[in-house]
Amino acid sequence: MDILAWNEVLNRLVYGFPMKLVFLLVGAYLVVFRIRWFSAPLRMLRVSFAETFGAIRERTFGFGGQITPFQATMVALSATVGTGHLLGMLAAVLVGGPGAVFWMWVGYFFGAGTKFAEATLAVHYRRRFKDGSVSGGPMYYLFRGLPRWRFLGAVFAFFAAVAAFGIGNLAQGSALGGALSPWVPPGLLGLFLAVLVVLVLGGGVRRVALFAQYVVPLKLLLFLVAILPLLILYGGGLGQALVLVFQAAFTPEAALGGAAGYSLFAAINAGLGRGIFANEAGLGSAPIAHAQAMVDHPVRQGFWGVTEMFVSFLVTTLTALTFIASGLWRQAGGAAEAAQALFQAHPLGGAALAATVAVFALGAMVAWGFYGEEAAAYLLGEGIRWPYRLAFAVFALVGPLGGLEGFLAVSDTLNGLMAVPNLLGLVLLGPVVQRLVQGFFQGEAWRPPQD
Repeated sequence: MDILAWNEVLNRLVYGFPMKLVFLLVGAYLVVFRIRWFSAPLRMLRVSFAETFGAIRERTFGFGGQITPFQATMVALSATVGTGHLLGMLAAVLVGGPGAVFWMWVGYFFGAGTKFAEATLAVHYRRRFKDGSVSGGPMYYLFRGLPRWRFLGAVFAFFAAVAAFGIGNLAQGSALGGALSPWVPPGLLGLFLAVLVVLVLGGGVRRVALFAQYVVPLKLLLFLVAILPLLILYGGGLGQALVLVFQAAFTPEAALGGAAGYSLFAAINAGLGRGIFANEAGLGSAPIAHAQAMVDHPVRQGFWGVTEMFVSFLVTTLTALTFIASGLWRQAGGAAEAAQALFQAHPLGGAALAATVAVFALGAMVAWGFYGEEAAAYLLGEGIRWPYRLAFAVFALVGPLGGLEGFLAVSDTLNGLMAVPNLLGLVLLGPVVQRLVQGFFQGEAWRPPQD
């Protein structure tokens, strides 16, 4: 077997159903036993709102960090809300039926606990440099929090640094090229992306945060422009769509009139896949952004991690319900064909879909460039930053032109492998999360661990 054949086998393992169950179980363990949301759910909701939407904190607390909690969340959302929220969601419904949406919600609920723990640990274990800058993420909480397992930090960083070139660069460039091909030549688009990557990444995390602070609201605005006319058009079918979601979650064939091709396993497998991989909870990417926040307690940023999940949840849910209400999910075909069919009824036609996909992909590319750079700097030192940025720009140049499918396939596997050391670290560091949560609610001052 050649390397691509071995990669295909490994890819099926890291994205297969057993691995999805691992994601789910880790999230359940954190929610039930460490964060203990069920012990006081109303208090958790009240505090979560107060710490995020209720009070966007913009001041510096003196414990490190270079950007505000809101900006850190915008960087994370820039990477998280991508084309998987649109095309990936349609694919999940096509494969698993409306019941897949229910199981996606299950994945999101427990994934919120995972994201909370990731953001909390990222701030708690981040490294502070003499110039006031910080770096954080799974590589740091694996190294600093688990002395016996510190090699896992390097393993995660390697996976992240290489995967960013594929899943965060080539895949996004290909999506951009496909969306804008009727209007922009691939070569010209690639040149624009390469220059943009150098300009934004070259300014460090503050410029990345400023970029994300504008591109994420633009993403959400374009998404609303794309989805609201369709919601109005198919609004009469939304009630039935919700009924189908709950009925087909447990008895898909009966709920769908014995429709062939839909089974309970297909609904669970497809739904959990979206509820886990669409929001990146457990992969370990978003904590790299959350670690940069200026906060006086790690748990504050943990709540922002939950906010990130909530925004992602809204985008995928509205997409799925609109698609089900339209009735187009019953037609055969792939996600791209389904998206084109769905947007035929839009006043702006395919242009609304193209613009949304393009901005989703653009934001994800820049954020993943920052993730990969942070991982590479952990492995090879600060001197690797500019060589990494330039290499990332070269891949951005190539992305819209197509090609390098073999490398993209390998990087997709490495992206999934990022979760292995990260999930293990979250389980082993669960008691630390619990202690930090208890201290936060008891009003205890936080002191970062000493280097």
